[in-house]
Amino acid sequence: MPEQSFEQTPSRRDNLPSLMETPPLSQQAFPLVEPTASSPSPLDWLSSHYLPDSSRIAMLVEEYFNNIHPLRAFAFIHKPTFLRRLDGKLSKNYHNNALLHVICALGAQFHALSYSETTAPLESKFILLAGTQWAKIAQRLILETIDRVTIESLMAAVLLHDYAVRMGNFANAFMLSGLTTRMTQALQINLEYNTDILCQDLDNGLPVTEKESRRRLMWSCYIMDALVGSGVDQLMLMDERDIKIQLPCNERNFTQQVPCLTETLSPGSWLKILPENIDTKTLLPNMGIMAYFIRQISIRKRVLRYIKHLGDAMVPWDPASEFAHLDSDCRAWYDSLPASLQFTPDAMYIRKDTSQLGALCLLHCTHYQTICDLYRLGAPALYKLRAAFDFPPEQGEFLGHLQQVLFDSARALATIIAQTAAHGPQMLADSWLPTIAYDSCRIMVYHLTHILDPRSENAKALVLAAIPLLRSNINALKSMGSLNAIAISLSSAAETMIARSGIESEAVTRNIIPDDPYQSAEEEGGSDDLRRPPVQSAPDYVLNPLTIFRMARKSIPERHAPEKAGSTSASNSVLPESSVDIDHSPSELVGDTGAANGPAELEVEQPSLEELQNLFMSDLGWAWQPADTAVGSGSEGGGLLPWAGGYPTTQPQPWLPVFPFPQQS
Repeated sequence: MPEQSFEQTPSRRDNLPSLMETPPLSQQAFPLVEPTASSPSPLDWLSSHYLPDSSRIAMLVEEYFNNIHPLRAFAFIHKPTFLRRLDGKLSKNYHNNALLHVICALGAQFHALSYSETTAPLESKFILLAGTQWAKIAQRLILETIDRVTIESLMAAVLLHDYAVRMGNFANAFMLSGLTTRMTQALQINLEYNTDILCQDLDNGLPVTEKESRRRLMWSCYIMDALVGSGVDQLMLMDERDIKIQLPCNERNFTQQVPCLTETLSPGSWLKILPENIDTKTLLPNMGIMAYFIRQISIRKRVLRYIKHLGDAMVPWDPASEFAHLDSDCRAWYDSLPASLQFTPDAMYIRKDTSQLGALCLLHCTHYQTICDLYRLGAPALYKLRAAFDFPPEQGEFLGHLQQVLFDSARALATIIAQTAAHGPQMLADSWLPTIAYDSCRIMVYHLTHILDPRSENAKALVLAAIPLLRSNINALKSMGSLNAIAISLSSAAETMIARSGIESEAVTRNIIPDDPYQSAEEEGGSDDLRRPPVQSAPDYVLNPLTIFRMARKSIPERHAPEKAGSTSASNSVLPESSVDIDHSPSELVGDTGAANGPAELEVEQPSLEELQNLFMSDLGWAWQPADTAVGSGSEGGGLLPWAGGYPTTQPQPWLPVFPFPQQS
């Protein structure tokens, strides 16, 4: 395969006049090599406006692949191919590559974190802001070529969305999530590229790694949409019924370019376009950690939608209820995990050896967080559930079961996070984990102060056993502060919550509702408000304040709030100007005291910390392409829409990056 440039696409100026007032980035000054002027700090280059020299780029890329790549469904870049292209002779054009810029931005945080642990301590705010300028450049590159959609630009947008969440820029993350959905539609990666899934026809179609890369990218967008939509129909942009591709294969096959067949999203199902004589028993072993995570997200999506529509649901104690079916699906998913994906000491060290311990932690945290969201029926006051069920006296035992499972799941979350944190803060790199750790604290405090009978024999023992778990959650949140802007705020909120509850003293405050200690009285509302219907329905009405949508809305000065009775518009309050925004340079974000040390000062003030407990959840839905493959779907250019960019005419194949970690089985 011919070597290709790192340049994302042919420059727009080669085809169309620029629609922007500013000149294209390719005409601006972005030196390829770092200046030789002396630096007051050995890490000043992490806050520069240009990518560093090739050796430092390689170091940042390696940090990305070790820490971000294995998480969730980010493993859509083929590492060997990526590194080969990076070392290629034509890499001189990498200053126009959005994907490389955002990869370096993410890798910069982990490089600074490693430096802080091994060489000299750094402020967590410095670590968080490392590489900010490169993320800014990546976004500008994506938007400059927004009319020429490519696989690579979609990859960059997905990673940029995660970066925006880490930086607390929820409005940017929310808008990027919508952009990525449109890009998937333009590229039609919700469909198999052609019917040759095993890539037996070498003269037609894409290589096996590029087909698998497209599948993984599509599933990554599905997960993003699921975690943003939060089970609200109005916010759903995708429908899994239109995703007609198989699940990702295991990492060993992906890295070694081995074509294989896997199941589809529904357990025990496969693509209809496969031959009838295939051996379906071989499909399940071909699946890896990413495939099981995707299935968990699909269950979570249904759980959240159920929680948002309790007014139309059957009573949960009915064996035929939606609750019973969802609970069964959660258990079935957990029972389907192979031994290599269970959270055992052996599995932990095996995954750590392949840089997948963080992914294993998130896999199990997602399961228990989903259980918490399903069993929140037993704690309507804690979650401010509207249309909550009234449990009659004869269902007291069932209610007690809900409350106990909710408490046990919160303790399981704390245990998993603590065991993972023992292997280093890099293992807690996923941007969802701060929310999960904080929610675990809220549930445990609520149970100990509101549900637990202080007269019971084991009451004191339960409290004493819970205190170390609460403290380990807080310690984990503090350690996550270097990689996630909201983590420190949540650790402070959790400490305040515990102090107010009196759990660590003899005077335990009874019947309190652990909540955001900084939430205003106007936002809290009374208990009657939980059941009062809004004047007009809006997503704000059913979403907790810390979902991405609600956080994004807080930064919109002219936002309309029809969900509030007797009000025609919401408050004009916005996120503080000091909140992190990747469109600001470090010099705009740092104070005078941090000027000498690069991006050291960062004020991340959250208007309502409770919003973080549901920061990532969702449901999806779009139905625009009934075909099973892109080929033959009425478009040209190798299955891509004519206006979707396609393959550059000077390059027979797109530059597609993949995954270096062998699958353990």
